[in-house]
Amino acid sequence: MVRKDNTSIMKVGGFLLGFGGLLAASTPALAVDLNYGDGPNFDIKYSGYARATVGVLLEDHDETAADDKWRMNQARATLNLDFDIKTGPLNWKVITRFEHEHQTDYLDDLEDRINETSSTFGGSFYSNYGKGGRKGDFMEQYETTDEVMDMLREIYFDWAVTDRLFVRIGRQQLVWGESDFFQAMDVVHGYDYRGRLFYENNEEWRKPLFLFNFNLDLYEWGGSLNWFIRPGKWDRNEDMGSNYNAEGGRWIPHPYRGADFSQFSGIYDTDHKAGDWDKTTYGIRWNGTWGSMGYSLSYMKAFVTDIPVMNPNPGMSGNPGFTMQGVTVNSYAEDPKKGKLLGDWIFPEIDIFGLSMNYFSMKLDSTLSAEVAYIPNRPYNYGALQSDLPGWEGVVEKDIMKIMLRIDKEFKWMDVLGTHRPSLSSVQLFDTWIMNYDDDDEIVEFASFGSKKKEHTVYLTFFTLLNYTRDTINPSFVIGTDLSNGGGFAIPAVEFVWGDDWRLKVEADLWWNDGDKKKVCGTPDTSGASAASAGMAGCSQGFGAGWLGKRENSAALMDWFADDNQIVVKLTRQF
Repeated sequence: MVRKDNTSIMKVGGFLLGFGGLLAASTPALAVDLNYGDGPNFDIKYSGYARATVGVLLEDHDETAADDKWRMNQARATLNLDFDIKTGPLNWKVITRFEHEHQTDYLDDLEDRINETSSTFGGSFYSNYGKGGRKGDFMEQYETTDEVMDMLREIYFDWAVTDRLFVRIGRQQLVWGESDFFQAMDVVHGYDYRGRLFYENNEEWRKPLFLFNFNLDLYEWGGSLNWFIRPGKWDRNEDMGSNYNAEGGRWIPHPYRGADFSQFSGIYDTDHKAGDWDKTTYGIRWNGTWGSMGYSLSYMKAFVTDIPVMNPNPGMSGNPGFTMQGVTVNSYAEDPKKGKLLGDWIFPEIDIFGLSMNYFSMKLDSTLSAEVAYIPNRPYNYGALQSDLPGWEGVVEKDIMKIMLRIDKEFKWMDVLGTHRPSLSSVQLFDTWIMNYDDDDEIVEFASFGSKKKEHTVYLTFFTLLNYTRDTINPSFVIGTDLSNGGGFAIPAVEFVWGDDWRLKVEADLWWNDGDKKKVCGTPDTSGASAASAGMAGCSQGFGAGWLGKRENSAALMDWFADDNQIVVKLTRQF
């Protein structure tokens, strides 16, 4: 039966109005004065916001039977409280967050599909989430504040040990680097990508860690030395790495929205010898000036945080009922420990050497920035491009260079566009260069997607912000494109401001691609193929009669999110 949802717009309006009414009614309670004392020994101040976020799909998706256009795919309520506390010589910061997400009809359909997929395999494998799950509810991946340490997002104190040495100790965020959209050096922490993609405020989605963060002022040398130590066993496993909708959900790439990969593979192997999260990580950075140019030199021992690596089970190609189309599968460093059929996801340990520069050009009236990160032996998945699971043949290590170039400039468009002050615009070019590239390696961007990674992967982004009526109406526009593989995204938005408290932002998240997502691979080697895959002419479908989607060997990052156009509305009450 096809489910029709003709009340989506009413549900969106009802959610926003109901949440806004709750905020308005609670304003007197939120305005309680929490400042105590006027001496240096004890003082508390607070700020924060409450927000309702609603996402509405603009296109239909193949993973559900319903017409998904105009259906809600997100309805989230967030309360963020930020406390500044002074106790003698220590200045404390405590940031708390409380979130709740409503299970929309769209998410309910994805959960049903996951359970249907589990039944297709005769009950041999069970979804980790959903009605037939073994761990919990499908929505647990979006309910990100169900434990005390999730609600207590950051807690640290600052201590001026001397007039030169400053230390910050506790659960915190540390940002190194100059990049905005595609990080080169901002990799101390992982990110939670389950609720959003990369066009949100990174501060809200970066995963804090327990750090000893030191800064030594060496002004006689024209700079400062910043270093950090992360004691390995002080963080929870869920604080490490980055989170993706591996269990199925609204931001796993198409066509896997209704597939739970954790049925067949461990979510993360936390103690793999190539990426043991209990190991101590650290970094050191010199920040200095050279004439009118600012620069930094840095080294970091960290973990891969952008895209995890699959450590395939070396015996899965011989497993009855599943064949990798004649591929011989090998393992990265050691056998999977989680007992899963296909293998385990890991975030390997890496070394990063970085250089950043920024300079204000009087001639261009612009700020010029650059960042270079050299990462030796960065692991990638490779091979099996003509199979159901491209990239799962194994792991190969490559030396890479990440390069970012950016120019920021204010344009005086007051007379042309009617803005009331100069408008900030930014252009950023980002390149990932595989230095010892070999086309025969068949490296993929992400295991399960068959587009062969190129020697250079180059993204170009542009951002501009306009301000009208004394910053009460603020349109913005972001656009990005993949110069190496095609496709891109655009985010037109406008924010309305009422007084010091209320904000309403409406944005459209739009994608375009060159159709590669819908192409299928060439004729595979069907020798020894499973019955489910061998009978699919032209390899248009794969293992499990299409449950793992169409086979393809040309879909790159921007193709993964084809058909994901949506409207996002955010109503915020600041206090």
